[in-house]
Amino acid sequence: MSMFFSRVRTAAARIPPPVRRILLHSALFGFAGSIADLLFNFYLVSLGYGNDVVGLFSTIYRMAGVVLGLPIGLLIDRLGPRRALMAGITIYSLGWVALLLLAELPALASAQFLVGAAQLLTTTSVVPLLTSVTHSSKRASIFGLNASAALMIGLAGSAVAGVLPALAANMLQIDPQATNAYRVALMSVVVLALLAIVPIMRALPDRPLDDPAEAQWALSARVPALGLLRYALPSFLLGVGGGVILPFQNLFFRDLFGLDDAAVGLVLALTALGMGLGAALGGPVSNRIGLRRAAWVLRMCAGPAMLLMLVPFLPIAIAGFFLRGMFVAASYPLNDALVMQTTPPRQRGAAVSLMSILWSLGWAGAAALSGWSQVALGFTPALICSALTYALSALAIAYHRPEATG
Repeated sequence: MSMFFSRVRTAAARIPPPVRRILLHSALFGFAGSIADLLFNFYLVSLGYGNDVVGLFSTIYRMAGVVLGLPIGLLIDRLGPRRALMAGITIYSLGWVALLLLAELPALASAQFLVGAAQLLTTTSVVPLLTSVTHSSKRASIFGLNASAALMIGLAGSAVAGVLPALAANMLQIDPQATNAYRVALMSVVVLALLAIVPIMRALPDRPLDDPAEAQWALSARVPALGLLRYALPSFLLGVGGGVILPFQNLFFRDLFGLDDAAVGLVLALTALGMGLGAALGGPVSNRIGLRRAAWVLRMCAGPAMLLMLVPFLPIAIAGFFLRGMFVAASYPLNDALVMQTTPPRQRGAAVSLMSILWSLGWAGAAALSGWSQVALGFTPALICSALTYALSALAIAYHRPEATG
């Protein structure tokens, strides 16, 4: 483990300054998002709303990306990723201000839709922005490091978020579960999001293309719509593989193994740590065996890991869940890098948005069907389906072929 962290520190020291600025942005924005994820549902409950509204707001947040995903991608390609990212953070911050100042359900729902769309605009812009400042040989490692930073910062954000309402309550001399305590705590989301603009306010130098032929291809090439859909197919299958089980992961460990809430939380935190480590591992693996091969091999490994959860022995089930998260987190930045490598710059925003849309659709549809089937059949079919779709996603990456024509 010490050797792993030593390699990570060595790699970090070699990161070019423009990339460091983008990574700092991702860390700050991820920190804000992790606080929001933990506290917003509590805030809604403090306003007097029930679990039905909490579920509705989760759907609104996801559907904003589905409805506006493609226009957002086209906007990124038109504005450029840096300006689009800055616009996204600004809208995200304004949306959160509205969420914290309003109380009526229709107004809150509108603000939540705005926040969901802005969050997608922000996170989608990062991928083409990183692509524009990195050499193709370093892209897999940089993408993995960016994903790792966002995942690992979530652990810190969740820990900080847990104490913020108590700090706010002590300052205001009110109950820690009072609306104003949550409102003050959630203002940190706005502050951190605005701070995330600072590292990318100054223009980032594009990496000059080394080969004149590559430069000409970047200007003239275009991927047809069907080709972009094929690029997004692994993301759709990944969404299905996650959607059939991950929304029910806490219930899986509680119902099958009798864990209490604290123990389930520990298992999920351990899995988050595994995902953070996995994202950092993808780059070294791709350097050894190649980008495409690393992406599909690591994705394929998630399938057998998922099947370990069928074993009715808690340590093995936890190990399978941990490995699933690690392999998925290692593979998806590599697939992003592969798609960016074979997509012309003027279509990269559309490509990333389409991947996000299909992932969300796969997740939402699979979660609905899986929840219905679990009532009669339990978790076994969901685990098997997840393993199969991870394998199909890996094969879709393995047979990924450039579609651009010039």
